[in-house]
This record gives sequence, structure tokens and C-alpha cells, in this order.
Amino acid sequence: MSDFYQDENLQHAFAEGMAASYTAAAERREERVGVMLAGIPIELRFASPALSAILLPALRHLPPIPEGQTPGLTISAWDRAGSGIAAPPPPFDKKRITDRGDIWGFASRRYRLAFHYSEFSVSLFDREHGNGYFWIDDAAGLPYWSAAAPLRTLLHWCMEASGHQLLHAAAVGTVHGGLLLTGRGGLGKSSTALTGLLNGMDFAGDDYVAVVLEPKPRVYPLYSSAKVNRDQIGRFAALAAHLRNPGGGDDEKAIFDLLPAYRAQIPDEGMPIRAILVPGVADQEESVIDAEIGLDAVRHAAAFSTVEQLPYAGKGTYDFINALTQRVPAFRLRLGRDQAALAASLKHLLAHPLPAGARAHAPSADWPLVSVVVPVYNRERMLPEVLANIRSQGYPQLEIIVVDDGSTDRTADVARTQPDVRLFEQPNGGPAQARNRAIINARGEFVACLDSDDLWPEGMLVHLVDALRRDPQADVAYGWAQMARVGANGDTEFESNPLEGFPFYLSGTVFRRRAFDQVGLLDPELRFGEDVDWFNRARERGTKVLRLDCASVIVRRHGGNMTYGKNLVQLNVLRVAKKVLDRRRAAALPSSSQP
Repeated sequence: MSDFYQDENLQHAFAEGMAASYTAAAERREERVGVMLAGIPIELRFASPALSAILLPALRHLPPIPEGQTPGLTISAWDRAGSGIAAPPPPFDKKRITDRGDIWGFASRRYRLAFHYSEFSVSLFDREHGNGYFWIDDAAGLPYWSAAAPLRTLLHWCMEASGHQLLHAAAVGTVHGGLLLTGRGGLGKSSTALTGLLNGMDFAGDDYVAVVLEPKPRVYPLYSSAKVNRDQIGRFAALAAHLRNPGGGDDEKAIFDLLPAYRAQIPDEGMPIRAILVPGVADQEESVIDAEIGLDAVRHAAAFSTVEQLPYAGKGTYDFINALTQRVPAFRLRLGRDQAALAASLKHLLAHPLPAGARAHAPSADWPLVSVVVPVYNRERMLPEVLANIRSQGYPQLEIIVVDDGSTDRTADVARTQPDVRLFEQPNGGPAQARNRAIINARGEFVACLDSDDLWPEGMLVHLVDALRRDPQADVAYGWAQMARVGANGDTEFESNPLEGFPFYLSGTVFRRRAFDQVGLLDPELRFGEDVDWFNRARERGTKVLRLDCASVIVRRHGGNMTYGKNLVQLNVLRVAKKVLDRRRAAALPSSSQP
């Protein structure tokens, strides 16, 4: 079983088994529907009437494939209960299934494979031939959100194969074009999109949309459904007659079917994207659209929630969004309570575009000095890339400190050739000791950490420092870690959802120097777990820490990582937990001066 993750022959055998199982299911009955999505002809095949009855309604708005045009992609779906045919047993360990559905360690250039626990479904896509397969044990067991956004994983892979992108975003528009609303859940994308719909605007989605870049950026409707929290139904009373699940529980979102009532407002040909909006709820009556947002913030807001949810979304997704934000202006949308006024503001923006959009922050000489701490041990080959990554961040006031922690290769010699690097050398004492050496000697008001295995995403240093500049009470800013696998040829492929990674990385974090005065330095006794220990102490002391919605560091996994192959004992998990308990006990004991 373990060979399956790397062995193309075993992966191909499983894919052949999926295809054969569908063929057997389709011998009894099959329904075929050809649709156009973002200009791409896709044939949907169903070997179960119960399954098509659940999955097709939210896709009925998609125009049919023109006569004479052959679909380049197919998706074949069946369930065991409706067809009597089971899928071949999944040849992977359930412990390797990530929250977003991909299989940890599955390395294949040809196949995409996902298992969604929430549906208990298998999705497989053959990128070489454009064939996708979806299987579930019983269609009746599909959760409500799967009916509202059916086949999302496979449609994501279909768009990826065509050079397009599914985005976790909403979109509304007028004859002047469309507005793309992006950012994490809970910021107001769905409510803004539905407000636009009920005020006569075109609607391309409230949660997921398809986006193309060429010849010009354009957004296409993916689903003809919409969902809101159940306590928001009253805000959209006009949609009550279209509620699919009126008897749902409080924890089940309300699903609206927009066909046929709003068919005319769902554009078959999509809409040209005129602007990107990053919404946020504001305690005010009227909504305000302004240009006070940095380009890096837009990129990270757009990419993070998409990568969080779509299996195998990774570097290609980030690259796509970077290209999109270079070509389309972006603005911050501060959402007020007046819905009619909000719709009027959206329409006005499309009819009278603002002169300025998102722009990259250009830190000037008055931005504070940042000391970047890089501990290294036997990294002569990786160090130049890490240093280049630091310099490429575009930050004007940098001090780069490399601490060679007793390397036995030419790491120190490589660092000496860099004219802008301060090098410290010491006997091997572990990363905590190396970082402490740098922090003590740092001259900057801010201290940033980057490990020699890791990289910062484009513009990340500016993004983190700016977050601290905007909040003088905060002493630490960081996001999440995007895991990446380094291949034999040196290429990097992102793996899994950043939210599933280790939550306390010092690498990819920016600190005010005063944070170390308050919390103390890293515990030099810990060769592993020193990051968790420091954040535990920061929490105990009430240090304000900003967790941003972004992947603030790319953690490249390879056989030479210090943590590679270590168990929980070796990683000091229990030891760090004991330190927390020891501090609590010490704080509870009376002082020696007391009777």
C-alpha cells in the first residue's frame, strides 16, 4: 500500500479500476448532459438517476455544448446504492487524508485523487485524458452543501487543466462588467452578492466562480444556487419562496435555488472583471468603497481561502491570482447596514470606476529596520536561494543575520561571499540557540525569522510589517505555513491546506523587539518545540499576536529537514507541555516571604 503514493503503475491500476466500475454501472442506465463552463465543453455522465437528481439542479444554468463541438473533458458519476456497483477499494491510508480531501504524499503528475470525508466520496481525475470520476456509496447520504455546490473538486481540476481557475469568491455585475468579491468566509461575500441580485444586478455566484485570464479576465457562473446562515433568511425575504431546505437545523445553512426565477440575471457568457473587492463588515450605515488596500493584501486574501478548500490547489493557484491582481484593480469594501445603498454603490463603481485600485505598498526610508534571522546548519546549496528570496521582498531597510550553527560543509564560506550578510558562527547548539544569538545582536526595531529550508511568498515581509505598523498594540504578526514537497529535480509542489499544518512556525513570523523583552528569548534547552514553547509563554503573558489570513511561509519538506522522521517524543511535544504545567504550578505557589 505504501508504494501507491509514488508508484505511477499502481496509481494507473486504481484509475483503470474506477473507469471499469463506472462502465459496469453505466451498462444498466446512463444520462449524459453536455455543458459549457467558462468556454470549456464538459460532458457530465450519470449512472444513477438519484445522483443526477441531486447534483444537476445547481448546474442547470450552464449552456449546452454547441452542436458539432466535442467535449474535451468528461465527469462520470455513480453511487453504489443506485447502480449496484462499488468503486475499487481506495489503496491509501485514511490517516493520510487531509481536511480538504487530498491525499498527503500522493505524488502523481497524471492523476488527481481526493477523498472527502464529509461526503464519503472519491474523486479521481486523469489529467492526460481529461476524464474525471466521482463515486459515493449512497446518493441519499450527500450533505446539503454538496447539492448546492456539486462536483466542486472535479470542476476545479477541469478548470485547472484548461488554464482557468475556480475561486472561492462571489461575483455580481451590470452591463458595464463584473465585480469579484474575495476573501475568507464570514466577511460578507454571499450577502453582498445576494443584495446585488435582489437589486437587479447580474449574478455569477456567491461562493465559488470560474475565472479565466485570457484574452481578458472574465468571471463565469459555476452554480445557480446560493447559501446564507439560517439567521440571515429574514434579510433576504424575497428569496424565501426559493428555499430548498426549509426544515434544516440551525447549523445547516439555508440553500436558495435561483432557477428559474433569476435565470435572466445569470449570464451565460460571464462578465469581464472590472474590479476586485475585499469586503469586511463595518459598524456604519452606508457602505464605503475605497482604495486603501495593498496589492499584497489582495493577493493573499484571494488565494488563501481558495487554497484552503480546493484539493491540490497550490503554486499554480497563487500564480494565477498574482497574474489576475496585476491586471485588475482592487478596492476595500466596508460593508454597512443599508442594503439598497450597498447595491447602489456597487453599480456606481461599475459605471464610474475609481481612479486608483490596489497598489503595492512601496515602503519608504521611514519604515523601520527589519533584522532577518536565518539559522543554518549544512545548507551551502540552499542558502543562496533563501538570501535571494529575502532580498526580493522589496523591503528597503534590511539587516540579514546568518548564524552558522556548527556546519560541517561550506555554509559559512557561502555566507561570507554575501556583502549584505552579518555572519555569526558557533558550535552546534540547535536552532533556538542560533536564533537567540541573532536576536541579541539584531539592530532592527522588528525581527523576522526565516529558516534556511523555507521561503517567503512574494511581498510577505511587507505585508507582515505593515500589519504591525497598523496596530501599534500588536507585537507579533504571522500567518499559516504552506507545506511544499521538493522533487528530485528541485521543483517545489505545494501540499495540503495551510490550516492543517503546524500552527506555530517562527519561520514566516515578524516580531517587535519588545516582544522578546516581555516574553524572553527561545528556550535553548529545546532543539525541537522551541516555537510552541515561545508562543505558549507569549499567550501566558498577554502578548498581542496577529494571525493573518495568508500563508506567510512556504515550508519545503525534504529528507534533510531537522524534523524529518522524528516522533512526538523526539519533537519535545510532551516536554513543552510539561513546561506549561510547571509554570502554572510555580505561579500558584505562595512566595517564600509568605507564612
